[in-house]
Amino acid sequence: MGAITKIRQISPYFLGSVAVLFIAFMVIQDSSCTTISSSRKSPENVEVATINGDRITLAEYERRVRDVVEAQRQQNPNQEIDDETIRQQVFDEMVNEVLRKQEAAKLGVVVTPQQIIDVMVINPPEQLQFFKDSTGRFDKRLYQELVTNPDRMGEMLAAQKAPQEEIDRQVQQWKKTLFDIEDGLRSQMLQQSLASAVGASASIPSLSAAEQQYKIDNSTADVQFVALSTDRIPDNAVTVSDDEVKAYYEKNKEYYLQKRSRKIKYLVFPQLPSLKDTQQAARNSQRLAEAFAALPDPVQKDSAFTAGMTTFNGQTTDYTSLSQIDPMAATVLSSLNKGEVFGPLNTSAGITYYRLDDRRDGLNPVVRASHILIPFGTNKDSAKAEITKLLARAKKGEDFAELARLNSKDPGSAQQGGDLNFFGKGRMVPEFENAAFGAAVGETVGPIETQFGFHIIKVTDKQSTELKYSQIVIKPTLSSATKQQTMAKAQKAADDISNGRPIDSVGNALKVPVQESPLFTSDSPVLSSRELTSWAFDSDKGDVIRKDVKYYGTVVAQVSDAREVGIKPLEDMKDKIKSILVQRKKLDMLKGQADQLAASFGADSSQGLVTQMGVKDNGTLTGFGGEYMATAKIFQTAPGSTTGAVRGERAWFVIKVLNRSDANMQQFAADRNAVMANMSNKVRNQAFYAWFQKVKDNSEIEDLRNKRND
Repeated sequence: MGAITKIRQISPYFLGSVAVLFIAFMVIQDSSCTTISSSRKSPENVEVATINGDRITLAEYERRVRDVVEAQRQQNPNQEIDDETIRQQVFDEMVNEVLRKQEAAKLGVVVTPQQIIDVMVINPPEQLQFFKDSTGRFDKRLYQELVTNPDRMGEMLAAQKAPQEEIDRQVQQWKKTLFDIEDGLRSQMLQQSLASAVGASASIPSLSAAEQQYKIDNSTADVQFVALSTDRIPDNAVTVSDDEVKAYYEKNKEYYLQKRSRKIKYLVFPQLPSLKDTQQAARNSQRLAEAFAALPDPVQKDSAFTAGMTTFNGQTTDYTSLSQIDPMAATVLSSLNKGEVFGPLNTSAGITYYRLDDRRDGLNPVVRASHILIPFGTNKDSAKAEITKLLARAKKGEDFAELARLNSKDPGSAQQGGDLNFFGKGRMVPEFENAAFGAAVGETVGPIETQFGFHIIKVTDKQSTELKYSQIVIKPTLSSATKQQTMAKAQKAADDISNGRPIDSVGNALKVPVQESPLFTSDSPVLSSRELTSWAFDSDKGDVIRKDVKYYGTVVAQVSDAREVGIKPLEDMKDKIKSILVQRKKLDMLKGQADQLAASFGADSSQGLVTQMGVKDNGTLTGFGGEYMATAKIFQTAPGSTTGAVRGERAWFVIKVLNRSDANMQQFAADRNAVMANMSNKVRNQAFYAWFQKVKDNSEIEDLRNKRND
């Protein structure tokens, strides 16, 4: 009976875990989109997308969406389902699947049925090992029996005298699960095969490249340096002419490639409750308060509260530690007897009424404590001596929070005066937990040794009370009338703009701010809306739309700029180029100071001297990134010597190399095959994703979800 019970539990749930497995291999982008407009064609014939001529049908798209939604519900029934995000994730993965199949066909990459069998039957991965025996171990025999003969599940259920309807449902669900597993494995294995095929041609590093990378990874230096940063010179002290910007642009414009992109100007009309809606909420609260006041009998009041829960969608919170309840609510609930009602109370959620359903003590005690941590470091005795001194100071009455802020080496709690807030049993390492739960409130104990070092612990509170309670929250809700008024106002604005009135003029008249997006590409959800992006790329400059957009409200948008593939215009690059030229001129202005500093370095090292240990040739110095000229110079300079003035990207550097540890190239020669194999793996992974993105960029992908199919 145990195996059958396990099957009943697993069968619907496992589909959810498989869906999550699939999503792990997706190229996921957070976005929002709704389904295709209504169509007179059957779902099997309606296209939601075409990818280089291949189609995705509405029927298959909706089936996949339903599967993922159902999987999420089974995993967490109380979680809010973000339908729009799920739809976009499913759509993106279906597009990627089509592209992978198309490219696999071009490269001759296939996943054979035998490969699927090997995984599903002979060597199932851990995520498929969900059949357990009584000891909790994977029951491979039962798993293989049910995978190779799905109808066997029906026979096993029949032997347990399960109703035929339940047998049919379980067998059908199990077969569907197997099909989904197979599809997911095929997609996963196809991607792995493609990655290997693509990476193989791009993952053979040259010997010189491998040597150079090995040197970078295994060479370090200890240095002292002074940096003359361009921040010393204000921007207004530098002049860059338009001619200089233009000349730089003309010289470098071949690098300023532009994708097809759009820009929109938009007005936002939030869908918010009106004054009338707010007044209605106040009236509802007043009626509820009057009803409670008119019922002095606690039993009647309790019944009225239960009725109010239904009317106003109240919620019940199961047993929760008093320490985890909002302080205002905790104060109210702590004062109530079981079944007693309190309200109204103005909270951040709205006008709130509470009922205490139950109280219990002692089951799940929690403690609040602060601590000071001194790690062992290189000298455990020294650490213990330090913590012992701090303990003595704490016990003499010094402010514990201040001691923690100044001395504790736990960065997460030190700035909070060592406070760890409330925690229950099992949350901390045993030594810490036993000391905290064993001490009285207000007591300071220590030193306590754990794997992290030595601790001083001060217990500040203990609680074991848990409350079960219900609440009714009354807040203004958006009425249909208010929503219609907002939509009408937005539609009037859209009509005015469509008829030629400038959007800025319309916004000013309505006192609604006019906002403008940056340029965005077709794969970027503007205002988190894929629908809005899709509309913008299907429209011409000047076109207008009124649309409800999640998290914003009703949006009136106009395409304010439309760019096609080519070179970015000078106006787009002007600010960036000017910034580059300003930096260069500042460096020119600092050259004299840098040369003087290099000549006197060592004689006067007090000005901004920085010591940094373990520097690598990766362009990183304390306070600076991307300074490859500076770090390269370090490894060209003998230990004990100074580099002279080195011009970087944002500063001049004068660096003294204290000592240097160069990579052991004899060891490289001995480990060359392993080093090159490791580099090859890194390049292979990078190559596949770069290649696939290029495939996607060069493909003809048409999203038809928001277009009517006749």
